[in-house]
Amino acid sequence: MKTRLQELRSRYWNNRPAHERRIIAIAFMLLLPIVYYFLLWQPAHRAVAKLHNTLPTLQAQAIKMQEQALEVDALRHRPEIASLDAAALKSSIADSASRHQLSTFVSSLEMQEPAGVRITCEAVSFALWINWLHVLEQEQHIRAAAISISPLPQPGQVKISATLTNGNSL
Repeated sequence: MKTRLQELRSRYWNNRPAHERRIIAIAFMLLLPIVYYFLLWQPAHRAVAKLHNTLPTLQAQAIKMQEQALEVDALRHRPEIASLDAAALKSSIADSASRHQLSTFVSSLEMQEPAGVRITCEAVSFALWINWLHVLEQEQHIRAAAISISPLPQPGQVKISATLTNGNSL
């Protein structure tokens, strides 16, 4: 490689007259700052400005990710929810419905194997239903796997058919 460079130097540079080499050197010295500016400094300057604009967003995202990592860690160490069989789930739902004055609206409560309960309410207040469903999920980890809601002519009244489950079933 070194011999090839020496060969190119002797063929193209050393064979030129002194005044021509001087003109080329001066032209090189004049073009070097322009090339440096357009190829190195200006793109770097733009990238730094762009990074200054995106840095606060990235820092906020990093903080949010750290908070989520702490939450994931806490959820991993949370005890697993015990799954109830269909009979125990039916009993638990019936007790909760009577405690929340919803038992008069429940028209049917049927077990579905392995661990589900089908509940039907012919006419119930939607707000009462939603609140009760929220309480079931918070207190007993019973959630709705499927819900069919039909509006009734009376304002705020609905007909509901739902399948409720506990734990990781269905």
